[in-house]
Amino acid sequence: MPPRRERKTWTLPAAPGPSLRQRVEQKEREAGLRCDDPSCGVGPSDEDPVPEMLAELMKQVSIHPLLHPGKGSVCEHTFHPSCLVSAERVAGWGGEDKAEPHVEVSCPVCRDLGCVTRDEWEEGVSTL
Repeated sequence: MPPRRERKTWTLPAAPGPSLRQRVEQKEREAGLRCDDPSCGVGPSDEDPVPEMLAELMKQVSIHPLLHPGKGSVCEHTFHPSCLVSAERVAGWGGEDKAEPHVEVSCPVCRDLGCVTRDEWEEGVSTL
């Protein structure tokens, strides 16, 4: 009788690609309906099959470098102003000093530190 082979432990096979939800969310990002915030509150939901798409809600902003506000961005992520304000408030940031022309923020995805203009911040606050 030949010796018994040792059993290999079973592992889940690698996924063939992104899930259906990931594909849908990526297409929504490409169309501008969803921002890069993992908890985007503006993008369509499963409960709303025909989303209301208002141009002012779909606007997205980038996070600018602290030393050179308005020039470029600190990362490739973009956000709806309301999503960025919401994420910053959850993280404990708030932009309370209304005299400052820029509000210091941290990217909710990669945590790069930068800023947005006071107008972009206030636009997010007003649409919450």
